[in-house]
Amino acid sequence: MSTTDEESGGVLRSILPPEQVDRFLGTCDDYGWPLLGLGALVAASFPLLGLEGGYYMTVLTEMFLFAILALSWDIVGGQTGYPSFGNMAFFGIGAYATAILTKDFAVAFPVAFLLAGLLAVTFAAVIGIVVLRLRGHYFAIATLGVLLVAQQVSRILEITGGASGKILLETPSAETFYYLFLGVLVFEMALVYYLSGTRFGFVLNAIRDDEEKATAMGFNTTYYKTAAWMLAGLFTGFAGAAYSLFNTFIDPQTAYNGAWNVELIAMALLGGSGTVAGPVIGAFGLHTIIELVETYAVGWQLVLLGGAVIITVIGFPKGVVGTLSEYASQMDYYKHGGMAATDTDDGSEVSADE
Repeated sequence: MSTTDEESGGVLRSILPPEQVDRFLGTCDDYGWPLLGLGALVAASFPLLGLEGGYYMTVLTEMFLFAILALSWDIVGGQTGYPSFGNMAFFGIGAYATAILTKDFAVAFPVAFLLAGLLAVTFAAVIGIVVLRLRGHYFAIATLGVLLVAQQVSRILEITGGASGKILLETPSAETFYYLFLGVLVFEMALVYYLSGTRFGFVLNAIRDDEEKATAMGFNTTYYKTAAWMLAGLFTGFAGAAYSLFNTFIDPQTAYNGAWNVELIAMALLGGSGTVAGPVIGAFGLHTIIELVETYAVGWQLVLLGGAVIITVIGFPKGVVGTLSEYASQMDYYKHGGMAATDTDDGSEVSADE
């Protein structure tokens, strides 16, 4: 390293000691389940401590919603390495399914909610047979096409209310949606965290790193990709199913929100794609900033979103979690004289300086 790099690195190490960063990340990994349970209990206690229905509860509920969407996208985009631009199609299908079932067929919301999720999974399975044969930018463009087609079909069909949409007046309370979105998020985080340590999670990461090698090793990559795609569709569909009644109105623009389609990707990248906590952290952080902009600088939301995407891709390509982990690893590398510690014949470790 040059003298300037060493000086800047020394300042950074004094502000953010790499040993503490590495210890913190290690602790989070070792105590993942207790931390997830503690976070769920803290979030669940907010309404009981006086956070009644209103602005702050709405903001927190929306944070849970975007965290679900970001983590769902990351199952395919981050864990599997297939960047999708069509996840909002599942959201719209879930939203319209619940709206139609509850308003037109008088189906109870819990039943409609589950059926909407199953419909989104079925749609994901059918579409996955086609789009998952593609890779890279071809896959991304194909999924965007799926989103546009779904939006146009919803605008044409009479049962969806066409371009006018549907107004939903008989909806559960704000507290119900708060706990529903929180419950879906916690369940999704627990499932993804569990799968990340299983054969299923390892194969998804192998597909992301080198799909041809994963195939050569005997893995049926089509099966794993389709399963990941369906899992993402399930939770995205659940999010849409709850949102239609939470919002009390649904139309093609709301159900297939183009800005949200970009936001959920930016959230996953900002927090750290390919991780469990990263997309959730990114969703909470970016949504907080967007709320502040909508309050104090109306009209600059898309400018902020575009700037966040550019800064993340250029300055933090691995997101907050990935960047911190890489920082700690690099500092440990330089600490050992520019190369990893090696083992001697007697089993002891020796650095490059010795």
